[in-house]
Amino acid sequence: MGFHALYQWASLLALIVTCGAAVWRGGRPERWAAAAMALAWLGSTFAQRSLQLWGPQTGIMIIDGLLLAALLLIALRSDRWWPMWASGFHGLGVFLHLAVMIDAGIWGRAYYVAGAIFSYLTMIALLIGSLSRPKRPAETPSAG
Repeated sequence: MGFHALYQWASLLALIVTCGAAVWRGGRPERWAAAAMALAWLGSTFAQRSLQLWGPQTGIMIIDGLLLAALLLIALRSDRWWPMWASGFHGLGVFLHLAVMIDAGIWGRAYYVAGAIFSYLTMIALLIGSLSRPKRPAETPSAG
C-alpha cells in the first residue's frame, strides 16, 4: 500500500473532509456511513492489485458490495434522504465492476474514471446530508 498517485491523495482528502463533517454535524446514520466509507477506503487500498491497474478488481468489487449493503441498511433504517442518493451512486459503481467483468472490451480508463466519479458522488451525498442536518437545539435552563 502506498500513495504513488495524486488521485489517491485527493480521494483520501475528500474522505477525511466528508467523515469529519459527518462526525462534527451528523447524527448516528451519518457517523455509521462515515465509518463504513473509511473502512471501505482502507480495505480497498489493501485489496487493489497494483500490477493490474486497468482491469476488473475483484477484491475492490467485494468491498464495494459490502459498502453498498451498509448504505442500503442505513437508507432503510434512517429517516434521512441522503442515504438513498449515496446508495444509488454507490450502486452504479458496483454495477460498473460487474459490467467490466462481463465485457472486457470496456476501456480501462473509462472504468477507472467512472468509478472515481461514483465514489465522489457517494461522498458528496454524505457530506451534504451531514451539513444540512439541523443543529441540535441547545438545552435551555428551566425556569423555576
